[in-house]
Formats: sequence, C-alpha cells, structure tokens
Amino acid sequence: MTALFVFVFWASVIFVIYSYTVYPLLLSVFSHLFARPVKSQENYYPSVGVLVPCHNEEKVIRRKIENILSLDYPADRISVWVGSDASVDNSEKIVRDFLDPRVHLWIAEKRGGKTGVLNGLAPLIDAEILLFTDANTIHQKDCLKYMTAHYADPTVGGVAGHINHASAGEEEYGENFYRRFESHQKFLEGSLHSTISAFGGFYSIRKSLFKPIPQNSYSNDDVIIPMNVISQGYRIIYEPRSISEEENTGDTSQEYARRVRIGAGNFQAFFWLLRFLNPFKGWPSFCYVSHKVTRWFSPVALFTGYFSCGILAFTIDVSLYKMLFATGTIFIIAGLGSRVIPIRLTRHSFYFLIMNIALIAGLFRYVRGIKSAAWSRTERS
Repeated sequence: MTALFVFVFWASVIFVIYSYTVYPLLLSVFSHLFARPVKSQENYYPSVGVLVPCHNEEKVIRRKIENILSLDYPADRISVWVGSDASVDNSEKIVRDFLDPRVHLWIAEKRGGKTGVLNGLAPLIDAEILLFTDANTIHQKDCLKYMTAHYADPTVGGVAGHINHASAGEEEYGENFYRRFESHQKFLEGSLHSTISAFGGFYSIRKSLFKPIPQNSYSNDDVIIPMNVISQGYRIIYEPRSISEEENTGDTSQEYARRVRIGAGNFQAFFWLLRFLNPFKGWPSFCYVSHKVTRWFSPVALFTGYFSCGILAFTIDVSLYKMLFATGTIFIIAGLGSRVIPIRLTRHSFYFLIMNIALIAGLFRYVRGIKSAAWSRTERS
C-alpha cells in the first residue's frame, strides 16, 4: 500500500506541475521555434455583427449598445444584434427605443440560456464576422480594428480578444493575475496554430464557420465554438491589443457560483471534444490536452496528492513527505484565512483554492446531469 500511495502522490505532483509550469515553458520554446505568422492587414474592415445575449439586463443594455455604436470602426460595417432570452424587465423596450437601423432585437420564444440565443440568432445575422460579447462587457474604442485586421489572412477563422476585470470590491480573487497568465498562453498558442478557448465575453469568428452547439451547452460556448472552427481547419488567434472590460461583483458567493457553472461546462465540453485527445491532430491537440484537460482535472490531482501525502507523512518515517504535507496544510490555512490576514499572498492562495474547489463542485454538477443551458445571471452593479 505504501508503494501505491507513493506512486499516486508523485503522479499527482507531476500532473499539476506539468499543467502550471512545464507546459507554459514548453509553449514558450515551441512558439519560438515553430511560430506561424498571421498575414494581418491594417484598415481591413469586414462587416461585423455584434451578438449580445440578454436576459433581464435593463441596467446595462443601453450603455452596451451605445458603446458598440461608438467604436472606431466604419459605421456602415457594424451592426448590433441583441438576443433577448425571454427577458421580463425593460430590456427589450430599451433596445426598441434605439432608432438606429443598425440595432436589431431578436426575442426567444422561451428561455434557452445563452446557448439558445446563439443558436437562434447567429444564423440570422447579416455580416461576415460574428462578434460574441456579454451585456456587461465594455469595449475600448479601437478594439474591433485590432481584431478584424487578422481576418485578412484566409487561414484565420476566429480572433479572441482580451478582457480586463475590475473588481467591484476589495477582493480581486487573483482574477487579474490568473488572466494575465492565461492571456500569455493564449497568445503563444495562437502563434503556433490556435488558442483553443476564448474569454467568453469577447471573441469573434467568421459567420460561415458557425455551427450550432448542443442545446444543453452550459457556459462553455467560448470553448466549443472556437474548437468547432479549428475542426474545420482554421486558426483561432488571440489579439492582446483588442481589449474590453468587465466588472466583477466583489461578492464571493456569486463569483464562486460563476466558477462552479464554468466548471460544469468545462467537463461537459471535455466529453464532447474527445476527438482532440488524438495527438495526430497536431498543435491543437497538444494545446488542448496540455492547457485545458490538465487544468480541468488538476483539482482531482491536487486532492489525491494531498491525501496520499498525508497518509505517507503519518505512516512512514520520511521527512520529505512530512515537510510537503505541512507546506500544503499551511497553504490551505493561508487561503482560508485570507480575510483575517488580507495580504497579497493569502489572497492568491484563496483564489487558487476557490478556483479548484469550484471545479470539483462543477464536476459533481456535471455528473448530476445538465438538461438546460439556462441559469440565473450574475447581478449587475
């Protein structure tokens, strides 16, 4: 039994280290050796249809539409398509009040979540490029020009933008640090071939490449849609200069619920994308397995590693396991005590713990079954 726990511990450690350390290093080396430049072109202005899913967004939808219409992009090449997911507040009236012919409203017959809006509205949009964005995402004025420049390259099927998160409270939950870490990997993956996911509130694809996603697709369109584009032989590029902003709620329970929802969608996506476990699919397979699959399952590895280390620390006389178990315990206590000792280190520990606990909870949520793509939205400030 001791040999089994030793194996489980070191296998878990290697799994987590590969996900968070080895893969980013390999990515840096490979992107330097095998980068594929994109033939971008400034002042390239394909028509863009901005798709905004909306469910009871009366607090933000006017500002959202005004923000889109104010972007530094040819006015006759951009349009706004708001998809109301059976809203019961004043959202639809606010959209109708816009007299601009570029603003369109589509209303779902019944609630189907973001997935229902995307599947129902995307095929109706009259534009070369579909830009998917959330109602609470605010775009910088020049973001669209940076994004569309890459579509001059016919091998590019989609472009993911960057989202900055501003916290509404004192806690940032490590979100900004983690996003910087993720963004760098997305950029390097795109230089190899494709980033295999986008920030859900701000990404685009060629309309001709849009394929409907499963009706019960649960908070994972930013993985499923880009991977569908890659499946058709096109690249997904990450453009860090194309920037938008979102505001976190600052509410721990709401942020945790959001993470659980994302986690459930991640595991749902994993079983839909089993074909990308095939190494013969090249760089997309390497990036998908190394970046997403290992990250999604790392909470399981962390739990089994900590548990097996604890068994070894108390059953065999090896100082290494005692030291590692003590270190892990201190890390957990520091994270849980971040509100008592609110320094940067404990906040990052707290965010790392919450992120991984939410993934585990998301796994259980997925196992229980996901029948609908609809969920209660996060309260807007």
